Amino acid sequence: MILIEDWRPPIVEMVMTKQNLAAWDPNELFPNHLPEVAATEELIHQVEQALTVRLDKEHRGFLGFADGWNCFHQEVTLLGTTGLVAGDLRDTAFEAFEYAPEFLEELGRSTEELLPIAASNEQGDVFVMLIEDGVVAPKVFWIAEGELIDTFDSFGQYFVSMIEYTKRRIAKMQVEVRAAE
Repeated sequence: MILIEDWRPPIVEMVMTKQNLAAWDPNELFPNHLPEVAATEELIHQVEQALTVRLDKEHRGFLGFADGWNCFHQEVTLLGTTGLVAGDLRDTAFEAFEYAPEFLEELGRSTEELLPIAASNEQGDVFVMLIEDGVVAPKVFWIAEGELIDTFDSFGQYFVSMIEYTKRRIAKMQVEVRAAE
């Protein structure tokens, strides 16, 4: 299991990977944004109070380095402190389960026991963590169109996996460009 304490190296790696993606994306299909400025410890604590949960240690650590990331993976935004509590993307994430209650049934959970951490208004992808007895568990679930796409043992594994997915997208784009030459 990947556990990240110092978020600077993986954040820098994702920034560089997204810049590489932008270089191979002349039609600008994939938005390229930088992460948000770090959240303060006080703000993170306020979010925990508003949600009445204790955030996962690794996710909490990430927020202390980057308070969210617009279009982190394709058009999926990694929610910052404000988005974890309320907003369009949080609402969109919960709406996904109205159309796919089977996933909740499989988990034996209700939406009150989920913390959406990433979502999109353009794509059907939602990333959630489970809330167990007031504590957000480390596992991250990737759901799209009501189907489980992938499961990550930790927030760090999720983050690193999104870097790898982006690198694979770059490799595909490079093959397509070379084939068109």
